[in-house]
Amino acid sequence: MFLLVTVLVLSSSSNVYATDDYDYDTYSDTDSSDSGITNTALTGTNNSTGYEYILDDSADFIDDAVEDNLISKLKDTTKYCNVAVVTTTSHPYASTETFAVKTFENYFGNGSNGVIFVIDRDLNEIYLASEGSTQRTISNSKCDSICDNTYIYATSSHDYDYYTCCMETIDQVNTVLSGGRISQPLRYISSIFIALAVGIIFCFMYAIALSRGHKAKNRELMNAAFTKVDVHNARTRFVNQTRVYSPQSSGSSHSGGGHSGGGHSSGGHSGGGHHI
Repeated sequence: MFLLVTVLVLSSSSNVYATDDYDYDTYSDTDSSDSGITNTALTGTNNSTGYEYILDDSADFIDDAVEDNLISKLKDTTKYCNVAVVTTTSHPYASTETFAVKTFENYFGNGSNGVIFVIDRDLNEIYLASEGSTQRTISNSKCDSICDNTYIYATSSHDYDYYTCCMETIDQVNTVLSGGRISQPLRYISSIFIALAVGIIFCFMYAIALSRGHKAKNRELMNAAFTKVDVHNARTRFVNQTRVYSPQSSGSSHSGGGHSGGGHSSGGHSGGGHHI
């Protein structure tokens, strides 16, 4: 009886991910001249949400021994949206942002909910982008802050630790997606400097206002003026009279206003990065 119950429980348990092992699937661009990449990637789908993760380490920056740890982080992201981590040493685009967006849309489709993190050693930049409804949570400022927090791992000062850079980036993405907060020191520093600048300008304008001389008002001038008028033998004399005809005008005028409206466009992406 115990064995029968165990078999029934195991057979009824839902498998959250498509496979427990990581499937090595070949991802080929629909138009290689447009995307510029054709790579073998690690991928899997969250059966509960339908979202997919992709680890496309074409630059071979991440050791095979630690790929499982990174994919575990990516699986957490698929609770909320699609996610991709891509590394590259060469691409045909003028910016890392364009490469990231084109790669994301090639994998998941234009406007799909998801994020992509790119380590680009062609233009020496890391970039985080989001599309779909995810960009409301992973906004431009969040992308910038996350990359500001993690870019240091991909530099010589940390021996080009791309694995930690990816892990920390996806971890902070998951924190934001789950409603948590991340450190944004550069944003706070910028806010402090802006507040100081505004305060200095205000104090300067206030000091100038106080330093100006007080200008007397017209009433004060009239009250202070000494006036004396003497009138002797005042007389009046009629000179002439002129009559002018002024017809009454009629009619009315009406002016109306116009109405202007604007359309609403959706789509696009949010993003931010940092040079490495």
